Amino acid sequence: MNRIPILWRYLLRGYFQVFLLSVSAFISVLIVLRFSEIARFITSGAPTLKILAFALFQIPYILPIAIPISCVIAAMLLFQRLSHTHELTAFRTCGIGLKPIATPLLFAGFFLTLVNFTIASEISPRCRSASKALIYEMATVNPLFLLQKESLIKLKNAYYHIGVLKANRYAEDVLLVAKNNSNGRLTLMSAKELSLKGDMLKGEHVAFISSVDPKKEQGFDHLVIENQKEMNTKAANMTQFIQTVDWTASYENLPIRLILARDMAAKKNQFSLSKSAQVEISRRVSISLAAFTFTLIGLTFGMQISRNRSKKGIVYAIALSALFLVCFISAKSLRHNAMLSIATYLLPHPVIILLCLRFLKSVREGVE
Repeated sequence: MNRIPILWRYLLRGYFQVFLLSVSAFISVLIVLRFSEIARFITSGAPTLKILAFALFQIPYILPIAIPISCVIAAMLLFQRLSHTHELTAFRTCGIGLKPIATPLLFAGFFLTLVNFTIASEISPRCRSASKALIYEMATVNPLFLLQKESLIKLKNAYYHIGVLKANRYAEDVLLVAKNNSNGRLTLMSAKELSLKGDMLKGEHVAFISSVDPKKEQGFDHLVIENQKEMNTKAANMTQFIQTVDWTASYENLPIRLILARDMAAKKNQFSLSKSAQVEISRRVSISLAAFTFTLIGLTFGMQISRNRSKKGIVYAIALSALFLVCFISAKSLRHNAMLSIATYLLPHPVIILLCLRFLKSVREGVE
């Protein structure tokens, strides 16, 4: 009666040791890959705490996909070790079948599914929104931050050209054409020099050309031209054309509860989700279930009962994992067809589970 809890502790310890190591490796790789974005954010002049917060907000981006991949690696390495050291054979000789051996890992996979769902549906969207908010905040404080060649903010309905940009605080030969969302006007600005001093933006030889809607401004010229030898204005005034709430309303930036509340409010409290909401929820459910599915892949194809070591299990595990990842990536491009996209997100899971159960049945019968 006491051997099962000991067996569970032994298997779970080996599983979570490799799992945590794999997740840590993925996070390290993520920080390296995102270093260019973090470096561009640093050049905005953000304080140290905001830089650290921005770097930490990048971690939940990769966790929903890093957790399933770590699951398959941990489960496969664990059962390969049990097979090569003949511990798996010893367990079965003692009367412990495959089901009691696999059960603790399946419970671990189910637990990680819940954790992954929490991250994908709640934490990751909030971190994405907070990261965007930090970028917009620093763009408001330092508008020259927007003039980088690879800016973190993609300016819509705007064109800009800059001759020289130094430390994101001094620019020469600036040309900016943008639609001001606050008043609906199209504005052109050119400046010989722009420099940021504190919260003030100073310019030299600045020219503005702004259009006015004749339907709104009766009795005024439809084209306003203004030349200034020197200009002093609040830096925040130069970023009116990026003040938009579109990104905050995107389903990708909303937790599950807000998606449901938004659709219920639009449907007047009728529980009916839009197609976009259904696709987004399916995406999050799919990546969450991947923790359980990938754990099953790892324990299934990590087992080896024959004397001769074979690489077939690794090939099968890679093929099934790649099948899910290809379907998951492809489903995003099928958003125009909601039913097809949802099916592409969810169908790989039952297919993979059935294939794994079939293989486990063969192993239980002594066939590999």
